Amino acid sequence: MRAFIIALTVLLGLSSCKTKSVSSAFESPKATIDTLFRAYDVRDIPQTEIRRRFQARERFELVDQNLFRSCFSDWQGDHDQGLGGFIFGQLVAAKDELTIDVKGDTARVRASSSAPEVSPVVLIKQDAGWKIDLRQSVPSDIRQRLYEVYRRARRAERR
Repeated sequence: MRAFIIALTVLLGLSSCKTKSVSSAFESPKATIDTLFRAYDVRDIPQTEIRRRFQARERFELVDQNLFRSCFSDWQGDHDQGLGGFIFGQLVAAKDELTIDVKGDTARVRASSSAPEVSPVVLIKQDAGWKIDLRQSVPSDIRQRLYEVYRRARRAERR
């Protein structure tokens, strides 16, 4: 009887140590990018239409804010909205020509036609899956300008 109780305790302990399952939305760098595109409902829009929208300076509408935020490893608050939008713009502009280079727990994504000096979008593999790292993906000078735009908008809102 004692052996049975020990065996049962071990089995229960092992079953509670199951690893967290990763959502299919973040199971690979490509899945994460597709999830970001889904947050804007652009997954099925052809690249030619996306380019037309950019040339016409049309906006892309975010349709799922929570899904959008869940794509980033280091989302800290509303002030990161501009960083996420910048990354979305980079990726959607080259939607059909993205290349993904994975080394260990880090992936770098860029347009196959982009110049080498263009910063890649960086994804980090975590327990929750592959997530975009905002601060590694947005160059510091652009990041500072986007934060300044956010601060000015907040000050204008308060007036």
